[in-house]
Amino acid sequence: MSNKEAGRRWKRLGPEARREQILEAARRLFEEEGYEPISMIDVARAAGVTRGLVHHYFGSKRELYLEVVRSVLGEAPTLVTPEVTGSLDETVKRNAGLVLDYLSSNRGMLLAIAPSGALGRDPEVAALADDAREAAIDQIIANHFGDSQAAPQEARLVIRAFFGLVEAACREWLFRRRATRVQVEALLSQTILALMRDALPAVVVAGSSRAA
Repeated sequence: MSNKEAGRRWKRLGPEARREQILEAARRLFEEEGYEPISMIDVARAAGVTRGLVHHYFGSKRELYLEVVRSVLGEAPTLVTPEVTGSLDETVKRNAGLVLDYLSSNRGMLLAIAPSGALGRDPEVAALADDAREAAIDQIIANHFGDSQAAPQEARLVIRAFFGLVEAACREWLFRRRATRVQVEALLSQTILALMRDALPAVVVAGSSRAA
């Protein structure tokens, strides 16, 4: 392809498509290499654009990386409801499968985003992850109680603790290879049911006893 032909092809993309092209290229690089080794020049080359254009859309590598993180977290699945599956047990099982599909598909980026990852203590990354986690907690509460107003306030504590288990179990499966997906899915499904049915009432009672 001549330079003239390449130029015509490059100009066909509009601003949003060009921005998405750069974002996708950056995501591939961050997934493969991590944050530190990648430069804006690397991103430009991978996207087939100039370094100046990358800076035009994203300002700095830091801003670009945070936008990649937002993009990955924004792909988290919407959990199905008991109205769809017919029972809470089946809902929990289906949702565990959706979450594990998502985590497996984004293994490279999630290694950096997760609290145990190399950038896990990054406050801005942690804040984005916390927002995504709280949105998921809202969905879980709605599935178990109908709406957030019907749930005891301790429900958020219990589900936040559950997400610690999710992260630990997925590290065993995706990174350390010491568990299978089937094992992790069973662990997560049964644990959230036990937490909401048995542990949460005990936590509520413990809180009431302390207040008295």
